[in-house]
Amino acid sequence: MLNFITLLAAFDNLTPMSWEALGPALNFLWQGLLAIFVVIGLIIIAVKLTALVIAKCDEMKKRHEEAAQAENEQDNS
Repeated sequence: MLNFITLLAAFDNLTPMSWEALGPALNFLWQGLLAIFVVIGLIIIAVKLTALVIAKCDEMKKRHEEAAQAENEQDNS
């Protein structure tokens, strides 16, 4: 244990964080967070758009089937 304390005393200017590196680190941090939120937003938009297109396609398919059924009934009568 004494050796560890002696080693720490030898490096009294050693700090876990350099204040000069804080600025670039925070700059890198906000850019990364912004990129994450942009990608999440794009994924949400893509999912909503896909759901909208599928709903429109289902609605048009239903209309087409109803029109074909009405035409068949009209031809049969």
